[in-house]
Amino acid sequence: MGRAQALSRWFVQRMTDDAAGLGLVGFRPDPAHKKSSLIALGEKGRAAITAVLDREGAELREARADFADDEIAACIRALSRLLHCLDDADVN
Repeated sequence: MGRAQALSRWFVQRMTDDAAGLGLVGFRPDPAHKKSSLIALGEKGRAAITAVLDREGAELREARADFADDEIAACIRALSRLLHCLDDADVN
């Protein structure tokens, strides 16, 4: 998860532990790794993510009204190029 999101292993571990402490995720054995666990999103975690996505969607729909289609297209192109430039960033 850390590599896919350009996050340090320490940060991912801390956030996972915090999420588990809040009852958002749980751990289960990983048959492929004796020392590692798989992280499973719990019902409380699913509800939290749904609430965030719903709120984000409403905010984005409201903000969208302030931009013309060509402005949004230009923004998407610029952000896509920026993400491509960061693909090889060293996160450690």
